[in-house]
Amino acid sequence: MTSTMRFQVPVKISLENPNDVYLHDLQFYQNAPFGTATLDELREISETRLKVLSLVERVHLQKLTMSISQRRAMLVKELQKEKLDEFAKLIDSPGCKSHTDIDIHARRRDHISHFVLRSAVAFNALKKRWFFKQEARLFKWRFSSLDSKGIKQFMSINNLNFTLISESEKEDIREYLQMSSPYVSDIDNIQFYRVSFVHTTNLIKKRKVFIKEGDAFVPEEEMAFVFVSYFKRILVSSFENAREARANLYDDERLTQIFAYLENNIHTESTVLVQDLEIQQYVSLDNLDKLAETSYPLCMRVLHKALRKNHHLTHGGRIQYCLFLKGIGLSLSDAIIFWKNEFIKVMDEIRFNKEHSYNIRFIFGLEGSRRDYQPYTCLRIMESIVGPRDYHGCPFKHMLHDILEDELMDCGFDALERSAIMNLSKDGQYSAACNKYYEIKHNCLNDTLFKHPNIYFNNSVKHCTSYHEIGDT
Repeated sequence: MTSTMRFQVPVKISLENPNDVYLHDLQFYQNAPFGTATLDELREISETRLKVLSLVERVHLQKLTMSISQRRAMLVKELQKEKLDEFAKLIDSPGCKSHTDIDIHARRRDHISHFVLRSAVAFNALKKRWFFKQEARLFKWRFSSLDSKGIKQFMSINNLNFTLISESEKEDIREYLQMSSPYVSDIDNIQFYRVSFVHTTNLIKKRKVFIKEGDAFVPEEEMAFVFVSYFKRILVSSFENAREARANLYDDERLTQIFAYLENNIHTESTVLVQDLEIQQYVSLDNLDKLAETSYPLCMRVLHKALRKNHHLTHGGRIQYCLFLKGIGLSLSDAIIFWKNEFIKVMDEIRFNKEHSYNIRFIFGLEGSRRDYQPYTCLRIMESIVGPRDYHGCPFKHMLHDILEDELMDCGFDALERSAIMNLSKDGQYSAACNKYYEIKHNCLNDTLFKHPNIYFNNSVKHCTSYHEIGDT
């Protein structure tokens, strides 16, 4: 006999008619699934969703320059390669144009797999964060596939009262809409929704919406950001229920085995750090200039070079570089000496002590909340907001191409080597460009793309040490 699991339903739902529940290809997953499912089905669909989320992360990291719709198309292509056609169809759906048994079946499996995987990560902060990021990205990409009817149906199903503005109101504020949406070529053919500004913080930060009397006027194609913000709040609040659901199943070995398998097969950036971010040795001030030339990734080499030249970095650069130095083993006392020696060339010591000494001690966990702040990952660095006076961020993503080529020339790379790196950078393959930089710099092949500048540094130091040891024998 096949083992089954019955889901407990926290709200009243008709068990006789799934059509009343699964009305749309996109879901907020606010309620627990209902009905029964075999353990084999639970395992299969949960493992499938884990594959989907892993592909989401891979596409996101490799295609940062693509639009949302382009990333969705790339994800669908990858899913089809993996024979995951059911998910591919859901992700590329315009909404809910049909309600066949196949449609309802796919939506139900989507619901259950999200719920099970959410429960699997509920007690692990790092993997819960990974799950949260990938699910939010997946939701955004899926929302981008909805047509106007699909968006209206989704709002109706979820009781969201975002109203379209009338043509007369659009005409009254046409000038402001055009200014806030310069990429929109024809205002007449774009529908705008009136949304409370509290749901549009990302769009406001990017200056993509017009605000009036507490309302934001959002172009239809930007509504994905509004719904993602809403979805994130739902997801955050749902983790407590997920913890309770998993705790209630603690004595059921059939399910705890599934949860354990899923949790163990989620590979986050942080699990890589535990293995690879060990400080290899104490790094002294006297070694920094040499290490910047031999073993720094380009992002940190650029910061070190700018600090030595300008004796100053903007806030983002100071945080990114100071955390990196902490990660490679520079002591707090040496860190304060290092930054002080540079900054007092453009300011007096009193100002340095007042404005910067505390922040360095804070980063090292000796002030404020005394948290153990970790060096930034490559993803965090790539997502940095970089201004014209800044040197932080990822040079392969944020640097102007001619300036990047000058930096590579300064590294001693010839024209062919520069071209190989530049082509990857221009194609949006920033991690691959960094890896090519490492391979040329170290005259070796490297099979695994770097996810952290400190891992790059550690690998470089190991490589250089091994090289010199072989050369000395």
